[in-house]
Amino acid sequence: MIRSLIAYRHIKNLCRFFESTSNTFKIINSETITVISGRLSGLVFEFDFEACRVKTNNRYTCLDLADDYSTDTLLKVLLSHNIIRYSDLELYD
Repeated sequence: MIRSLIAYRHIKNLCRFFESTSNTFKIINSETITVISGRLSGLVFEFDFEACRVKTNNRYTCLDLADDYSTDTLLKVLLSHNIIRYSDLELYD
């Protein structure tokens, strides 16, 4: 069960995004999304109350969920922190 309604909305939106792209994902313990295959494979989103930790092989950032953001905004933040590359998103424009 998801402990935070704020996190639930973001988890739901990310799952919709991954379902609409060629990325395969898995939800672990209701609050962690792991991208298994596709251009964004290796990304791990860990939701905890009002924060989201995003991890990849050698990069890590934490986002405050108190601010309402869309999936597009999340992806732009990940781009600006060099968690993902623009070339990873070219197919989704």
